[in-house]
Amino acid sequence: MIGRIAITGAALCGLLITAATATAQYPRYVPPSGRTLPNELNYFRRDVGVLDQYNAFVNPFRQLDNQLQSMQQQQRTDFRSAEKQISKIRTSLAAPTGVGAGYMNYSHYYNLQSSPAAPRSR
Repeated sequence: MIGRIAITGAALCGLLITAATATAQYPRYVPPSGRTLPNELNYFRRDVGVLDQYNAFVNPFRQLDNQLQSMQQQQRTDFRSAEKQISKIRTSLAAPTGVGAGYMNYSHYYNLQSSPAAPRSR
């Protein structure tokens, strides 16, 4: 009897632990249109520690948003400058791979132009 209770208790604990770790792996869902409640409602939270609500919740969220926006702006700027540099690079004059290829055909490697003064052999 005690053994069954211990086994059942251990199984329940194992299930709770795996459920907790499984939910911790996935990020919290945020709807595509944004948060449903504004951040300003954090002023009314009661689970604060040493700091007041503004310094505990609101100000760090604002700082994080500003930092993320500046990172996005920097990323956009870097992308635009990279695109400009790529567009300035001269494209290769070589034909794409497989174009004009043939078995033992090396004529495209050697630019042999026949001169009018050179006699042709028959």
